[in-house]
Amino acid sequence: MDKKTSFRVNNRTETIYGIISIGLGGISLAIFLWAVYQSAYNLEGREVLIGLVELVAMMLCFAGLTLGIVGETREDKLKMTAHFGIALNLIVGVFHVLVLWHAF
Repeated sequence: MDKKTSFRVNNRTETIYGIISIGLGGISLAIFLWAVYQSAYNLEGREVLIGLVELVAMMLCFAGLTLGIVGETREDKLKMTAHFGIALNLIVGVFHVLVLWHAF
């Protein structure tokens, strides 16, 4: 018996959609924090650029949420990364919506 698989209970692996969902949520959070920092210390009048970057971050967040939901539907896969990706993207998505709601 192979030493690597001797202690496994099953052969299921994490879904790739959940891993991508976490990555997109992290990128979206980083872009969000950068946009908030730039808008707080905006000395050059780049409001349009910051708004566009925030919209891109919001689209990445919703793409990550969609991929997390797709990862939930995969059969015979572990779903912990999909759960974490959905939670991360929902939390970051609330921040995006609040910023865009109060900006207009």
